[in-house]
Amino acid sequence: MIFLKQASKTMDCNSIFECFFGLNSEDVRVYFALLQGIERIEELGSALGKKESSIYKSLQKLLIAGLAYREKKTIPGGGYYFIYRAVPKEVVAKEIENLLDEFYEKVKKLLGDLLADRSSGL
Repeated sequence: MIFLKQASKTMDCNSIFECFFGLNSEDVRVYFALLQGIERIEELGSALGKKESSIYKSLQKLLIAGLAYREKKTIPGGGYYFIYRAVPKEVVAKEIENLLDEFYEKVKKLLGDLLADRSSGL
C-alpha cells in the first residue's frame, strides 16, 4: 500500500491510473495501446507481448473502470467479434480531476470535524 505522503513525491502517470482506478501497470499499458488504435485482443497481445487471457483480464478492468468500451462487429456470413476502444485521455483527466476535487472536499470536512471534536476517532 502506498501512502499519500509517499505518492505525492513519486507519482507519475501510471500511478495515477493505479491509484484512482485500481489498475496495475499492465492494465495501464493496455489502455495506452488502445489509445494508439490497437482494437482487438489478439492484436493487443502481439503488440504488448502478453497472452490473450491477460489482455482480456486487463480489458475487463478497463471496462469496469469506465476507461474503455467495446463494440460488437458482425462477420459477413455469420459470427461476430469485439473491438475495444479507449475513452479519450481528456475525458479520463476530467474524471480524475472530479474525483480529486471530491476527495479534497471530503478530507477538508473531516479535518474540520476533527478540529471541532466531532470526529468518531479517538
